[in-house]
Amino acid sequence: MDKETFCRAQPAAARILKQMLSVNRMAHAVLFWGPRGVPSSEAAELVTQALVCRNPDPDGFGCGKCLECRNAAEHRGIGVYWNSRLQKRNAAELQEQFSLTSEGSRVCVLENFDEATPQAANALLKFIEEPQPGITVILTAGERSAVLPTIESRCLCIQLRPMPEKDRAKALTQLPEDLRQAAASAGYGPEDFPEPDEFLERIMPAVKHYITLWDVPDGLLFLQLEVFPARAAQTTRSMVRLFFEALQWQVRQSELEAETKAMVFDALIQGVEAVKRTADPSLAIDQMASRIRKGINHDRT
Repeated sequence: MDKETFCRAQPAAARILKQMLSVNRMAHAVLFWGPRGVPSSEAAELVTQALVCRNPDPDGFGCGKCLECRNAAEHRGIGVYWNSRLQKRNAAELQEQFSLTSEGSRVCVLENFDEATPQAANALLKFIEEPQPGITVILTAGERSAVLPTIESRCLCIQLRPMPEKDRAKALTQLPEDLRQAAASAGYGPEDFPEPDEFLERIMPAVKHYITLWDVPDGLLFLQLEVFPARAAQTTRSMVRLFFEALQWQVRQSELEAETKAMVFDALIQGVEAVKRTADPSLAIDQMASRIRKGINHDRT
């Protein structure tokens, strides 16, 4: 996402960044936050480019053409540290890296910081609270309240707003057409699908077939054997969660009775929460399918 596109999509955030960058007074720690689908990575890239660029524009944003800007767009470069899933060992790595590079602007980007382990977040508290000169820390998070208060209070917090659903759907070119609207409705953006995956082609057909079987034991067997076999490459938390949210979208478009829809939505919401917590996504599938089958059969009696 270039500067112009970002400024149109996020006018409030862009105004704050312009005020700081144009006078070279960037906050030492920034937290970009907002729900799934907001351009938090893009915001972090723009700020990183601005801080390392040799020829910034009048607003202080990067030129996008110099070697430093190109490296920042690829999440690399001297003085740039980028991490998407922080663990305690990563906290030691980044502090070591910044102790070796002492000249020029240095930027540390930590994405999904609300998902960092408490040990990792605490290990960085002093690093964020008392940064060395020239270091800017950029955090991204889906939920501001999920960031440790001791970290959040030391950051300039900038809220990002989601793209309109129709625009998110258009941007999801990595997905098959029948899945784009469902993913956009659930808040997914292009950054959620960095690598191509053939399994994505199977999700919506599997959703539609499962609905024809969800009131009988064969429905669960279909999910266990045909869609998400144990230890299969596609049986991951992210793919199971996407399946649940695609199923929710499909049910929303259906002509089911309101009570049945409400019961299914409740089962799927619980399923999404279970996927976040468990190391075994197969368990979340079993629980979701069992709730739906029992709920539908109970409504019929």
